[in-house]
Amino acid sequence: MGRGPFSHPGYRWLWSGQLVSIIGDQLFPMAVVALALGREESAFSLGVVFGSRFCALALLILVGGVLADRMDKLRLMMSSDVVRLAAVLLLIALGNGAPLWTLALITFLMGAGESIFQPAYDSVVPSLVPEQVLEQANAATNMLKNIGQVVGPAGAGLLVAAVGPRNALWVDAATFAVSSLTLLMVGRRMGARRQPAGRREESMFAEAVAGIRVVVRMRWLMALETMAVVHVLFAVGPWFVLVPLIADDRLGGPAGYGFVLSAFALGGIGGAAAAGLLQKLFRRPGLWALAAIGLFGVACLAFSVTSSLPLLVALFALGGAGVQFFDVLKTSAIQRHVPRALLGRVFALDFFASFVGMPAGQMLAGLLVVGAQQAVTAMAVAGAVVFVTALLPLAVRDVATLGGPGAEPPPADGAKQAAGQVAPAAGTGAAE
Repeated sequence: MGRGPFSHPGYRWLWSGQLVSIIGDQLFPMAVVALALGREESAFSLGVVFGSRFCALALLILVGGVLADRMDKLRLMMSSDVVRLAAVLLLIALGNGAPLWTLALITFLMGAGESIFQPAYDSVVPSLVPEQVLEQANAATNMLKNIGQVVGPAGAGLLVAAVGPRNALWVDAATFAVSSLTLLMVGRRMGARRQPAGRREESMFAEAVAGIRVVVRMRWLMALETMAVVHVLFAVGPWFVLVPLIADDRLGGPAGYGFVLSAFALGGIGGAAAAGLLQKLFRRPGLWALAAIGLFGVACLAFSVTSSLPLLVALFALGGAGVQFFDVLKTSAIQRHVPRALLGRVFALDFFASFVGMPAGQMLAGLLVVGAQQAVTAMAVAGAVVFVTALLPLAVRDVATLGGPGAEPPPADGAKQAAGQVAPAAGTGAAE
């Protein structure tokens, strides 16, 4: 057995498919922006179009989690790719004359496909690699996403400018086709180990409630999800509104803002890599994860102590590293300790917690803050919120170990469901 996740062919194919999909993830919004900016009331058009994606995520992410636990995960992910491919082809067919409502519908379909794909992806990883390399596998995935955030927008913008939005969408369509082919290869590698869930007699609503119940009863996980909601509402959401105001006043405008964002994403690559490489050294990974998330609080506070762009870039790189370090350890703990039959729903709830407060946080910042100085003060408050709420989960049992040795066992009903309907635990069915 190889030492790392890439020694397992199933994971190699899965990761390779995501490498290609990152291209499409960046191309689609750039092409849509190019189409929307040519209209009257372009700002309104962009708001409607990108708001449609959030609506799809908010409405369907829990459905995606239930489906991930009910169905064959690879077929579900391929179905997601097909839905998004069809949406892109529809936009190509409509071209520049597409009515606003069709742009909104197509973006809604893209968000719906994302809602289906993401819980299935996170919950299939434990079937592809042994338990001892889960952190490395999740680190590789997170690093890929951060690389996409660093180079993707610029590359997508250049491609759209060079060949036009319609031709760029053809490239986007091709990425979804390639992603589906890689999923077929994953399925071939898994072979007989692909065991779809058994027949379910409960309604989808009842199964969604069961997933919520598991998160609530696993108190360490509930504490972390509650913290995530607070961070998004009072720090992450406002961050996207406040930092551009500060950058315009003190950092040279959009260029300074771009440097800060790129530094955050670049730091995330390093943070994810560190979590994957160092995870065996952590006897109490929850302590390290919460300490790392505190680095995001440092980044928020930085504006109140300096206007030096190089120093801010360095501090935001640390903040991005902390966020991704935390995310890799938490994702791996969920994959390791949540019953396999419930992983899709739990990951859907985890994803929901990461964005549910975003629009409210952005709106709150927009309503309360006027000018750069108020934005600096608001960012300092956000940093304080991050620090305090990163300490509070430690009062909950098993947070320090992220459900590790000595933790309470998973809920009995979830464990019973897992035993009857899913493949063996992580590591026993990894594709060699």
